[in-house]
Amino acid sequence: MKLKGKYVQPYTLNREAKKLVVEVWLERVEGRAKSRQNIYYGVATANDREIKHKDLFFCVNAEYMAEQIGLEIIEAWKARADKEGKSFRLKKRK
Repeated sequence: MKLKGKYVQPYTLNREAKKLVVEVWLERVEGRAKSRQNIYYGVATANDREIKHKDLFFCVNAEYMAEQIGLEIIEAWKARADKEGKSFRLKKRK
């Protein structure tokens, strides 16, 4: 179980270099946990903006969840850029 996770993906939008940074961390549930309930829940930010995701409440590995959220955001951005006629390219990660 990882309590903190970070996913960084550089990209270009119309030849302008940008970076997607997704951070996820797990916080402990306040009070007593119910039977079969996780004692942690996930909190996520993308480029310093808090985001809501359907699986954050059940998250037990913050690193994995950060990558999954990042990939979902990238797919949505690709579709939007294609719809608007913009050029969206991912840079290779080192």
